[in-house]
Amino acid sequence: MISRAGVAGALLAAVLITAACASGTPTRTTQPQGGLGGTTGATGVGLKATWVLANPSGLLGLDEKGQVIGAIVNLPPQSAPATPALAPSGKAIVFALTPQTDPKTGFGSDLYEVNLDGSNLHPLLQHEADNVFYSTPRLDPTGNVLYFQRTAGIIEGGQYVRNDYSIERMDLRTGERKRLLTDGADPSISPAGDRIIYTHLSQGYPDALWTADIDGSNARPFFKTKDTWWYLQTPRFGPSGCEIVFSAAGHAVAVAPPLIRSGGKAGFAHLTIPSFLYLAPCDGTSVKEIVQTMDDVVPAWSPDGSQVAYVGTGAFFVFTLANGNLRTLAQGQDFFFGDLLWLK
Repeated sequence: MISRAGVAGALLAAVLITAACASGTPTRTTQPQGGLGGTTGATGVGLKATWVLANPSGLLGLDEKGQVIGAIVNLPPQSAPATPALAPSGKAIVFALTPQTDPKTGFGSDLYEVNLDGSNLHPLLQHEADNVFYSTPRLDPTGNVLYFQRTAGIIEGGQYVRNDYSIERMDLRTGERKRLLTDGADPSISPAGDRIIYTHLSQGYPDALWTADIDGSNARPFFKTKDTWWYLQTPRFGPSGCEIVFSAAGHAVAVAPPLIRSGGKAGFAHLTIPSFLYLAPCDGTSVKEIVQTMDDVVPAWSPDGSQVAYVGTGAFFVFTLANGNLRTLAQGQDFFFGDLLWLK
């Protein structure tokens, strides 16, 4: 099964870059106009919503039953949001946005912020060159420092060669930027703001979870066990305590078989292997499988840390950690893939 989660993430970036090389350069709309996928922005949707779902239909607000109640904000036509996160103030969302191709900077993804009431949509960081993708924005507890993934396509002779992956930091007060980690994706910041956990990449393919101090130092494998996976993604720190949840496929407690590769490019070794969500303490000393998801998903913690929600296979699910109960809240075309944010 091919991952649906990384619209602007590490694996899909190569596909987007290839498409960009083959396409023309339509003019990008620089001001928000209209809704996406039939949705229309309504004042205060985000204030009423229990969840936010980012997918190609837009930045959608969902009620307590998982039903779409409208768009948080009207986004530019033919743009797609991804990887939303709540600002520490609890009043705004940061997210990645892939717009139409810009005539000056080419095809890529930007980072935006918008208030929950749909006001004050503005860019935090816009891609500076063709085939540069910013994703997974995460704010530190002060709200002053932005962490994010940067994926830059390397094009030689008009042909895509490889991606350059990094996790970076930007001080929103001064604009100062620093490259913290290489070969990293899907960063998550600990509640205390002192640590990063992320997906480590080898030749562009996820091979393990790694962790590092918040300044990028002391980068190391996360697990102290011999557990391995053929594919893994989207580690997320819980809102309190000290544990993470992540999506993965092909679990083994030994050295994993070689990844299937063709022509030097990583293949999806787990195409016929279902994915699961896993839970682990943040010291990496153990791990347990909690629920089978079939496809790769992006987990979203409840604010109290007692439940995890995700969308996939055309449905919206909520899993309760204490009793193992899995509920299907909603079904439909909006729930085949997307990135969830649990607000309340």
